[in-house]
Amino acid sequence: MSPPATLIPCTPHDLPLLAKIESTVFLHDPFAIVAFGPKKDTAENLALRTKGLLKTLKPQQGKRTKYVKAVLGGVVVGWSSWSFVDVGEGVVKGGAEGEGDGEGEGKGEEKEEDVGWGISANIEFLQDVFIKGDEMMMKSTDSKPYAKLNALVILPPYQRRGIGTLLLSEGLKEVDALGLQCVLGASPEGYGLYERYGFKEVGMMELKLWEYEGGEGLGETRHGVMRRAPQGV
Repeated sequence: MSPPATLIPCTPHDLPLLAKIESTVFLHDPFAIVAFGPKKDTAENLALRTKGLLKTLKPQQGKRTKYVKAVLGGVVVGWSSWSFVDVGEGVVKGGAEGEGDGEGEGKGEEKEEDVGWGISANIEFLQDVFIKGDEMMMKSTDSKPYAKLNALVILPPYQRRGIGTLLLSEGLKEVDALGLQCVLGASPEGYGLYERYGFKEVGMMELKLWEYEGGEGLGETRHGVMRRAPQGV
């Protein structure tokens, strides 16, 4: 049996690598092809993505975001991002910081207004998915404090080895210690994992990729919103 991955909080120095891992994981994913376009893996776009990730680490009123990397044999093989939001006056609700999925099937992480979704992003598609998804999430929280799994990304050679489960379960320990509900976005591949940890579907979007620019010849996919009630409360 191989040794388990070690989970380590990320620093700003890690963020360019996280952006590259994310790009590698979703390079040929139909959802990402439509969402982020043909230039998603360029140096310019990765720099933009890194800037977006860095922005989320800066202190914000009523909200904090953390990144955790999974290291195996000295190699960073995956990462997760979590936000903790104290909904109240002056706190911006929503903000499509990410749509996480199980075992590296996450769909990216932010709608940073001032850095953009990327240089070749399909804005119409991203608004249809992430803005609508955030609306579903916010409605499900009933305007109470919550945590959000923004992204869960595992490099393909290391998927199906329990690393995504480790990142999820460790993150939920903090969520539960704070007595928070938790929301996330999920593709069908992530549903089984999330259901095992108590997440329930609160919304679903059926997406016909061929209807969007860049999706010609592609099929359909589903993008769901899930919520986990506070545990032990």
